[in-house]
Amino acid sequence: MKDNMLVGMIIGAIFPPLVVLALIESVNEDLVNYSQSYLENVSLLAIGLNAGLMWVTLNTFKKDQTGRGILLANFGYVIAFILYFYS
Repeated sequence: MKDNMLVGMIIGAIFPPLVVLALIESVNEDLVNYSQSYLENVSLLAIGLNAGLMWVTLNTFKKDQTGRGILLANFGYVIAFILYFYS
C-alpha cells in the first residue's frame, strides 16, 4: 500500500459509516427510532474505532501520511458529531 494522505482520507471517511451501518442493522429497528442515545453511542464507537485504525496504521504499518489522512477524516467526524448531537 502506498503511503499517501489521500488514501488515508478515503479510508478514514469510509470506515466509520460502515461500522455505524453494521451496528444499526444488527439491532431492533425500534431501538434506533426511539433512542437518540443509541445513535450517539454508536457514532462515538465508530469514531473511536477510526482512531484505533489510525494508531495501527501509524505504529504497525509505519505509514505516516496515510495515518495523517485518517486523522484528518476523524477530525471531520468529531466536528460533525458535536454539531449534530450538541447544537
